[in-house]
Amino acid sequence: MQYIPLDPSKTEIRLIKLHPRPANTSTQRDLTPRCDLIHVSLDDKPDYAALSYTWGDPRDTEMITVGLSSVPVTQNLVIWIDALCINQGDNEEKSWQVQLMREIYQRASFVTIWLGPADDTSDEVMDFLRQLGTRAMRFGLDGGPGHIRTVNAQWRSLASKPPSLRDMSRQRVTIIDENGTEPDKHFIMGDLNELYYSISGSHGQDCLFPVEGMADLFERPWWGRTWVLQEISLAQKAGFACGTRRLSRRCCTAALNAFKALAYVFQEMTILEGAIFTSTSYQRSVAMAGFDWLPTLQLAMWDTQRYNPYPLLALLRATCLTAFRPPIISVLGLEASDPRDKIYGLLGLAADRDQLKGFGVQPDYSKSCQEVYIAVTSSMLRQGHVSVLSLNSFPKTQIGLPSWVPDWSRPLEISLQGTGIDHMTLEPEYKASGSLLPRSPLFNRVGGTTSVSVSGFIYDELHDIGATWAEFYLLQNTIFDTLVAAKKLLAELVRLSILRGEVYKTLKERICGAARTVTAEIGYDETGRWARIGNRRYDTAASLLTIQVNDDPDETRLLSSELHALIMSDEVQTAFAPLDAAKFCGEIDAKARGRKPFVTKKGHLGLGPDHVKPGDAVAVLIGCQVPFVLRKSVGGSYQIVGEAYVDGIMDGEAVAGREIVGVLELI
Repeated sequence: MQYIPLDPSKTEIRLIKLHPRPANTSTQRDLTPRCDLIHVSLDDKPDYAALSYTWGDPRDTEMITVGLSSVPVTQNLVIWIDALCINQGDNEEKSWQVQLMREIYQRASFVTIWLGPADDTSDEVMDFLRQLGTRAMRFGLDGGPGHIRTVNAQWRSLASKPPSLRDMSRQRVTIIDENGTEPDKHFIMGDLNELYYSISGSHGQDCLFPVEGMADLFERPWWGRTWVLQEISLAQKAGFACGTRRLSRRCCTAALNAFKALAYVFQEMTILEGAIFTSTSYQRSVAMAGFDWLPTLQLAMWDTQRYNPYPLLALLRATCLTAFRPPIISVLGLEASDPRDKIYGLLGLAADRDQLKGFGVQPDYSKSCQEVYIAVTSSMLRQGHVSVLSLNSFPKTQIGLPSWVPDWSRPLEISLQGTGIDHMTLEPEYKASGSLLPRSPLFNRVGGTTSVSVSGFIYDELHDIGATWAEFYLLQNTIFDTLVAAKKLLAELVRLSILRGEVYKTLKERICGAARTVTAEIGYDETGRWARIGNRRYDTAASLLTIQVNDDPDETRLLSSELHALIMSDEVQTAFAPLDAAKFCGEIDAKARGRKPFVTKKGHLGLGPDHVKPGDAVAVLIGCQVPFVLRKSVGGSYQIVGEAYVDGIMDGEAVAGREIVGVLELI
């Protein structure tokens, strides 16, 4: 098909004018959808609707007649915009049209989100979500996370009471809109409680979530694409279509938030009460469901865009990270067929898009993926976001990226720290570089790539590497297997600490160091939230080390007698609580998975990326909360191996009293 060029000076776009099907459809040509492409200027505020959908298999197409031309389109494309309204073969046009996507979707009178044709369960699920969502909207569950927390707290209190006891309080509750733009919600507490009783699985079976069917619906391809995040977030009005069923965006949001609030209840009950909380198979399926991550991200972004839009770094963290939610590790990455679109598909949402444009970051399909990713990371470092360096992981699928540039095309590894709801605030907080402030980064073109010089210094060097959690965690048939794996990893860290005795002088200090290191000193606090836990796992770690295993090496058996004497003198409970041990094992799995234990020449225990090796350097980069493992390269420069937990220097100990901080060149 021959496209007539658009005029950028007039902010022109193409719109599709569909023709009605002829009354007599006797031929295949009559059955073929017919339309014309018309040019309009956004400056004229045209009235149009938009479609959000997933491009199908390019080999599986049907024909549509545009003007006098027949054009193949993918079969799942019933109504569309970008596939034909943008000349996909013209990179120059595509570059500037993509820059208009924000305005295009904002100005659409309505955006229909096409999830695809119906299947065996989708009609039932769509009907359930519409009915439940309508009820849940009364309690503000179509709003922000504050509403979810309020509902979750109330439902958590109900879950701790006997099922026979129903609280039908007539207390009047007001939920104040967090952004001050929506009317406050007023409801009777007993009505909110009744919603919980109907879906909890402990009080009745008439309104249970169709978990398997919801998984099928929310795991459809639409939810996992980068571009659709912009399309659903910017639309003033939007709704979902699946087969013949329809569901509003607000109703879907409320229903999914009710599901999340219930899942949080069951997860918290399991973590905090363990065996005391006897869950049903339905409750376990709700607690362990992993399908809600991406839908929640997509649906919540609408409110985020209206009130507190994210900068690009936050958007990339939200859409590229692998997420850990016990007992599930989920790949939380939006996909794009063109890796450059992992950036371009988010720029329209970024709060800092104008600043990034000043740095040269804007859609330009004449640039390679390597150039785009280097430009984006350079811009973030110029903005002061040194923490972006923690997002580097290996292997990188994009060829030619420097070690300091994250590969945004793939799901990133789980970082040591999580983030707050803004996807920018790192939690829990470390302070490896203290209160020192970094200098502006300096960039240098080296051969075909770019290096960056940042404030920092080499503090130590890796002396030896230990066996990993994965090597000990081969068998997971019983809880005992998991406890044995934890015991072996702790013993491995104690062994490493003995190799260099400068930091840990006594057995108790070694066990404390091992217990901190094995979880990067992060675990559940009394409320079930992730926090810095210091030495609170010492008793459990010491007790785990007393487990007798036939294949223990000689040095571990020699440790046992000394350990028992220590336990007796410290009055540690040798008969550890199973719940405490299971919780500790979950914390170990969250941080030790994919990481390798080590000891440095100065004697610090540590946990670093899986590909660290002896001789690698431990560096403190100013402005970063965590240390890094670097690998020496030619000419005195370094490659980033990855972030690390280094016991004993996570709170500024390495920079204490240091007046001079050098510069490290990263390639």
